Amino acid sequence: MIYNKTFQTNYYDLDWNRHVTSRVYEKMAYAARIEILNELGHPIADILKKNWKWVSQNCTVRFHSQQYSGSELRVDTEVYRDSNSSYHFHQKIVDKNEGLVCTIGNKSVLLDENSKPIEISSIQKTDSDLVTVKLNDRESSWKTLVHSMYVPFSDMNCFWNLPADSVMKIFEEGRFLFFHEVVDLSLVTSLDTTTFFMGGEIEILELPEPGSTITLHTWIDELEKIRFYFRQDIVSSDGKVLVKMKDEQLFIALSKSRPRKAPIEFLEEVKDYCR
Repeated sequence: MIYNKTFQTNYYDLDWNRHVTSRVYEKMAYAARIEILNELGHPIADILKKNWKWVSQNCTVRFHSQQYSGSELRVDTEVYRDSNSSYHFHQKIVDKNEGLVCTIGNKSVLLDENSKPIEISSIQKTDSDLVTVKLNDRESSWKTLVHSMYVPFSDMNCFWNLPADSVMKIFEEGRFLFFHEVVDLSLVTSLDTTTFFMGGEIEILELPEPGSTITLHTWIDELEKIRFYFRQDIVSSDGKVLVKMKDEQLFIALSKSRPRKAPIEFLEEVKDYCR
């Protein structure tokens, strides 16, 4: 079964490139997931009354076309259940002409007051069509850009944990810090080059606690002719890796709005952070 939910974008949904930001798509997809729970007999008011929690576990995202304010978008969702009662959502966001805008995969679990998974038997159980993310471990010898970050209480949702878009926000900040401190954002104009976030994967081993301080490690995993792949780890204060991320960045010539080869100046600046 395919579930549908419609949205319209606004001016405040735009990012620094003047396009709808990735976190907005995740918020739309999240709203669609919660609406499905409601349709299946678990309205959010009842979930909260029972002290149950909805917890994000993994997510993937891929962007296909840019959107601006005033776009009419529809989220089409299919959901499956695995043997551990985690729920795997396959979501397509399309425009009013049925053009594909974004695809999102999400794995989440509904936990009771004792942190045991709730099984929703009306959701089809399967061993295929599952959203899986498994990223390799960072080696201690790799040089990374390191930042200490506070996780705001204001980023948590009504279940008192971090939703996937709040985790994405941490990694988005890491990308900006890398460009600001390693590459220098002024090179965007001087080199007629920017990078577009084309998609990525997030493996959530354990959600960071609101109010905690985490360490963010950022480095470049792969560097190709017209694209590169960021890697980032969120690490707890006691050294435990909580979340891993890998995303694809495409080099774009600003004047032509077309892909271009990586500028030599960029390669020179980031070479110490490439594994």
